[in-house]
Amino acid sequence: MVFTDKINIVMHHSSQGMYKKNILSKSLNIEIFKSTCAILVIFFFLVVGSRFVGYFEQASEGLIDPNIIFMVVLLRFPDFITLLIPLSFFLGIILTISRLYAESEIYGYFSAGLSKFNLIKFLVPQSIIFFVITLGLSLYVAPYTKELSRELLSVDTFQEQFQSIKPKKIIKFADNNGFIYVEEKDETSFNEVTAVISNMGSSSLVLADEMSFSDLSSSLDIKFKNGSLHQGVFEDDVKIVSSFIELKIPLDKDMQSIKGLSLSKLFDYSSSSSKSEILWNISIPITIFVLLILGVTMSKVEPRQGRLSVMLPAIAIYILYLSLLILGRELPQDNSITPQYYFLIIHIVFLILGFFGLIKSSATQTNYLHNFKPSIKITLITISIIIFLWMIN
Repeated sequence: MVFTDKINIVMHHSSQGMYKKNILSKSLNIEIFKSTCAILVIFFFLVVGSRFVGYFEQASEGLIDPNIIFMVVLLRFPDFITLLIPLSFFLGIILTISRLYAESEIYGYFSAGLSKFNLIKFLVPQSIIFFVITLGLSLYVAPYTKELSRELLSVDTFQEQFQSIKPKKIIKFADNNGFIYVEEKDETSFNEVTAVISNMGSSSLVLADEMSFSDLSSSLDIKFKNGSLHQGVFEDDVKIVSSFIELKIPLDKDMQSIKGLSLSKLFDYSSSSSKSEILWNISIPITIFVLLILGVTMSKVEPRQGRLSVMLPAIAIYILYLSLLILGRELPQDNSITPQYYFLIIHIVFLILGFFGLIKSSATQTNYLHNFKPSIKITLITISIIIFLWMIN
């Protein structure tokens, strides 16, 4: 009878412990989710506002049509959200757990037998949800809408640049295809024109008394009157100089129509740059798991420190992490390091950094390091050595 009572007492205490952990897990997830959503909304409106300001500034200079600004920014929404979700989740973890430290509420978690590893375990389901959302946006939605916005901007920019040419101001063509400079402008034409036009690797200099243009569906026809054409002015081989009364030069817009844009064409990753893009699109969601570990590790606030004291180091780590990933996306094609290895190394380095801080913190507080499985320690050390040797080579 006494033995049965003891078993019931143990089971009662065990169920109480599980119930307490469930409450703590639910409370932590709700707080971090609310912080993440609040930060995401704030950063989203800041980014959208900055883009509106940038586009309106270009519109005031006559570079783009003001009527397309709203549509262009709307098409960039998935791209903005994709980049902001990992940052918002990371800062949400930092703010929430640092507040728990500052108000000594975190010790309620520790008194229940929990450690930082348990906090990470509690937050894994939420991080998976954010990962799935970010992965879907990053791979399937953001690239498509971003390409549509570029298409919309490039078409209008090409037309608007000619319509907004100002006297005594150099107007560059898109894709560095040349420039135009005019001395005077009236309602229908431009006077005293100097133009440099590049096409198929050859450059031509046009000096004319008058210039006008007509907008076609696939090209712009530039008409010059009473001038001279200098071909091959920037080449070392044959140079040709000729005079003309009227000269017509069609400029191919060299743009695919929006209707012709397809997902199969958009996700053609045969080139090296496209491989870097797809690796970048996959890396952004992966950062959520790495930032989860870094966030829990860096959230500790010492007594008499403000809960925001950890924000600056956390933001610095995030900027470094993101900058290295951006560097991988911009790696030249002839680089000795292939993009997939580069991205893998960056993720592993920051993952080890997070685990190292986590283990060190747990060792100083709960002596957890002595109970840490030797096989895991050996694995972490081995990975660190491999990465170090790889970087040396």
